[in-house]
Amino acid sequence: MVVHPWDVSLGQCTGGGLGAQSPRAARWRSVVQVGNRLRVRIGPLTAEVTAASAERLALEPGRTAFASFKATATRLVALS
Repeated sequence: MVVHPWDVSLGQCTGGGLGAQSPRAARWRSVVQVGNRLRVRIGPLTAEVTAASAERLALEPGRTAFASFKATATRLVALS
């Protein structure tokens, strides 16, 4: 299963604004700039956010946050 980084929502809590199902708590692992956006590794997921969102979320490796995605964002891929 694959979920594109731009389909992963990030937040500091499980409620309200995520709009996705089954949020998972995990620690930030890394933050990398890709053009005008940031790719954030959180647990086993990668999310893509704007610089403004990253600042609002106070991104720091090791800090716990919540990542979630909608079921409709998943894609099945064949294993090679």
